[in-house]
Amino acid sequence: MQTATMYNMTLFSVLLYLLFGVFLTDCSTIELINNGYNGVVIAIHPKVSEDPKLIENIKGMVKEASSYLFTATRRRAFYRDVKILVPSTWAENHTLYKKPTRESYKKASIIVADPFCTDIASTPYAVTNGQCGEEGKYIHFTPKYLLQDEVVDNFGPRGRVFVHTWANFRWGVFSEYDTLKKPFYRSSKGQIEATRCSKDITGYLINPGTGSSCETDTSTGLPKADCTFIPHQKQNTNASIMFQQFLPDVTDFCDENTHNDEAPNQQNKICNYRSTWEVIRQTKDFRGSNPPVSTSPPEITFTLLQARHRVVCLVLDVSGSMGGFDRITRLRRASEVFLMEIIDKGSWVGIVTFSSDAAIQKSLTLIDSEAVRTDLISHLPSTAGGGTNICSGIRKGFEVLRGDDGETSGDEIILLTDGEDSAVRSCLEEVKNSGSIIHTVALGPSADSALEEMSNATGGLQFYASDKLDSSGLIDVFSSLSVSSGDFAAEVIQLTSDGKQTDAGKWFHGTIYLDSTVGNNTVFTITWQTDVPTILITSPNSQSYSNEDLQIKTDLRIGRLTLPGTAQPGLWGYNILNSGKSQQSFTVTVNSRAVNECVPPITVNAEMNTESTSYPTPVIIYAEVNQGYTPVINANVTAIIELANTSTVELSLLDSGSGADAFKNDGVYSSYFFSFGGNGRYSLKIKVLGLGGTVKITTREGNSLPYRSGYISQNGTVHFNKPPHANDTTSDVGSFSRSGKGSTLTVSKVPADPTDEFPPGRVTDLTASIVDDKIQLTWTAPGDDFDKGLVSSYKIKMSGSMVQLRDNFTGCDIINTTTLQLKPAGEVQVFLFPRDAAKIFNSTIIYFALTATDDAGHTSELSVIAQVSIFMFKEAIPTTSWPMNSSSTEPYPIPALPHSTCCQHEWLVLLLVGMGLFLHLLWLLMLIIWWNVGKKVIYVYSDKDTVISNPFSTGVGMYSRQM
Repeated sequence: MQTATMYNMTLFSVLLYLLFGVFLTDCSTIELINNGYNGVVIAIHPKVSEDPKLIENIKGMVKEASSYLFTATRRRAFYRDVKILVPSTWAENHTLYKKPTRESYKKASIIVADPFCTDIASTPYAVTNGQCGEEGKYIHFTPKYLLQDEVVDNFGPRGRVFVHTWANFRWGVFSEYDTLKKPFYRSSKGQIEATRCSKDITGYLINPGTGSSCETDTSTGLPKADCTFIPHQKQNTNASIMFQQFLPDVTDFCDENTHNDEAPNQQNKICNYRSTWEVIRQTKDFRGSNPPVSTSPPEITFTLLQARHRVVCLVLDVSGSMGGFDRITRLRRASEVFLMEIIDKGSWVGIVTFSSDAAIQKSLTLIDSEAVRTDLISHLPSTAGGGTNICSGIRKGFEVLRGDDGETSGDEIILLTDGEDSAVRSCLEEVKNSGSIIHTVALGPSADSALEEMSNATGGLQFYASDKLDSSGLIDVFSSLSVSSGDFAAEVIQLTSDGKQTDAGKWFHGTIYLDSTVGNNTVFTITWQTDVPTILITSPNSQSYSNEDLQIKTDLRIGRLTLPGTAQPGLWGYNILNSGKSQQSFTVTVNSRAVNECVPPITVNAEMNTESTSYPTPVIIYAEVNQGYTPVINANVTAIIELANTSTVELSLLDSGSGADAFKNDGVYSSYFFSFGGNGRYSLKIKVLGLGGTVKITTREGNSLPYRSGYISQNGTVHFNKPPHANDTTSDVGSFSRSGKGSTLTVSKVPADPTDEFPPGRVTDLTASIVDDKIQLTWTAPGDDFDKGLVSSYKIKMSGSMVQLRDNFTGCDIINTTTLQLKPAGEVQVFLFPRDAAKIFNSTIIYFALTATDDAGHTSELSVIAQVSIFMFKEAIPTTSWPMNSSSTEPYPIPALPHSTCCQHEWLVLLLVGMGLFLHLLWLLMLIIWWNVGKKVIYVYSDKDTVISNPFSTGVGMYSRQM
């Protein structure tokens, strides 16, 4: 039974990895070929000042990291080809810097940027989606970290830090230190342990604020919050990099032999108690490929690139099918928004149309005035007819792109089509070899399936827009094709995008919050289906704008209000009256730009963990809400998914650290999506509403590196590092509105009559505590289907052995849950039961876990394991320089637990109790000897030495000390 249960859990985890973990990695530009990583791009933000030392330090970091990585992966991986992309704001030097091909700031694996114009934060971190074994988004370093050596002291050598964050980003493994605010815990043997991996890491418990003793928190039986684990500089173990990579002897990841599966850390929580090396070995980099090599890694090839002006060609379908569903008019509207609002001054733009063949409507033109923009708009197509020859349009687009420098490398094509073309794959190799980036827009349900192949092959974006006339999907797509340099001051921020079918004589109302970070170049765009409506837009100070204030084009059925200067922050309203005689559809879109280049605007980035799925595999939707690189929390985030059958599904995305969301309050809001409405393409839009007094910005934690609080040298001196800049507070943001467009999702194999195939989600935040004479278990309720609905029941079990509970859940003691009141998904579930039901007495440790079951009989994966313990004291004692390592012993024995298949062999328990009493007496004897002899420990703090004699105080306590 035990083996079967563990096998099923492992199989379930592997299936989840296969379902969720393979998609994003397949889209990555990074490849591990013959043990060498190619395609690694490090991009520098445009606001970072030019500094040759920065380039040299980046190279030095990667060189150091390559050697460290080679050792850490046991001779399986190193860095071979690395590109460093400098911004266009640096001085042009075509001799030193090459032209990029498909490299850009937004697609870089590693970015170098300040969180704001003032360089305060310096902590390196990786941004991930929080799924075990799944590739993340990017690694972030600040110039301060890369340039100032004193900052390095806080985190360790740069090369080691790079490998730590690389493991977060590339392989989807997580921290093994205290990121769950649980720096200490009781082991199954009753010992106090610091949260770490491996447990062979030795050190002392010290209060760094005073340089003296730690004290016991009598409510928990653990060291107080001001206590810190300070490791020895010299260790007798090599693991683990995901705990404290700065220790000189640490060169390995924890594996099956060294993993600490009891530690309450992110790695155990997210990866189901598997070691980091087990997870890494199962990623695509090493699963069946790249075995160890005997030769040393070669020198790294560094290539310096510099971003240049943007060159874009619109390649637009004008075949006969574009005449239906008002497509040609909608194409012109969206293109006009792109040309008037989105494309930056200094860019080059051309226009090509295609049907059975292709034609250049406008050669490359430098955008340097409003007159140029207006002229480009005049060359947009207005009629449709003929067949569909996509390759001819692309080739003509290449011809246009060569107009500036004779090359297509690094230039962009925005390809829009609604039709199928059996010959489209005939130019796929030509597209791949062009070096250009092709963004594809599938308009309507019949656009060719090869579009996604083209965008994937060239690193472009892919979008789908339906024929729903009350949707502004096509305008949203073109609004999303803003600059990709990373300069937030140049980006267009979409505040809202909404639409509605409105009866004759009825109003379409809406409001938006325009916050103080945006307001420049603010434009309201209104479209209608048949008759010009009555439009009224009101500002926060009640100033009104009507039809007379808008630029109205009756042929395109579009009106635009451009607000002069900086728009007033506050609550804006729009009211649109259907003045016609029949029902018609309206859409409203509001775009704006940043006000201050040193105050980044709030942005939303919409993503899915895959671009295609087959029923019944669910999809995870993510929305990352940031101000600059700082998370925005407590916002209301909604995903709007438009299905292939044109119906829509709305989902609330949560930043709760439960369900699909891995990290609480990291600004990444998540949810499962599985309400498939048929086969075909799906589109995604995100709407964010932040209310003042509730929504805040906060310090990013999640995968931030551990601060190196200090170390103990071989002569016993304790060295403390000064804490980093205090930047861990939250602050109010104020009310705001945002909207963002996500990429295309393609769904297949949806049955005509789907059945319930989805289990409840895994509980990832189970906690246990003692409240008076009861035990309280708390968790976020999963749903009948993942994180939606209401489960039918829970099965809660307990054991005195965490391993037994994890590996043999079915054989452990069950807790009566008949009094449990079930809560719907997302709500906090609390369950209280008598303490004596768990037979918890002094010196007892009990572990709890649960599964949830739905009405179809599907059972969730086993939850995380929670622990509760009681250790009584004669008096609370200081725990000055308590030595911690794997061989320390507990002065109080653990009593026998209730009989169950988890905990058998009472004779063994009695033997252990006897041994515990013997060790307790031996410990007291050694303590007396130690006390009489006395000892001096030197602590170094703020350049002053403090000598403390007789560090152990009197009294009886819980801490063990190894002599």
